[in-house]
Amino acid sequence: MKPLLLTLLAATLTPALAQPPAPDPIGTEPDFIFIQELNLWRTLQNHDLATFHALLLPDFLYIQKAIQTREQIMDNLNTCTLSNFKFRNHQLRMITPDIAILAYTASSETTCGESHLAGSYNATTTWVRRDGKWLVQIHTEVPIKP
Repeated sequence: MKPLLLTLLAATLTPALAQPPAPDPIGTEPDFIFIQELNLWRTLQNHDLATFHALLLPDFLYIQKAIQTREQIMDNLNTCTLSNFKFRNHQLRMITPDIAILAYTASSETTCGESHLAGSYNATTTWVRRDGKWLVQIHTEVPIKP
């Protein structure tokens, strides 16, 4: 009788143990947010301003030396191109299932007309999921002094 009980118990547990855990729906894994951030920067590097614009919420804010709206930052980007960028030490905080804050140290080089700008800074980007898409609500940059 014991072998039969063990066989039945094993038969009921085996399918549950054999199945891998269900994956998170696309867009909820923390790595997805970091990949979204990289893709956002790549759109700037490729000067794909339409895609960049589409990733920003209408009430997006950019904060560095001044506070700029989505329209103001887009006007500035028309004359500038991101040459390269590098991220280090990124950390993600999921505030809710639909709000994520990504913090990292970055360095970048940008060309605006004849000017060449390079620097390092600490940055945060707040991503918000709206209608199933992750979009940027706010981005901040604090320059790191050499």
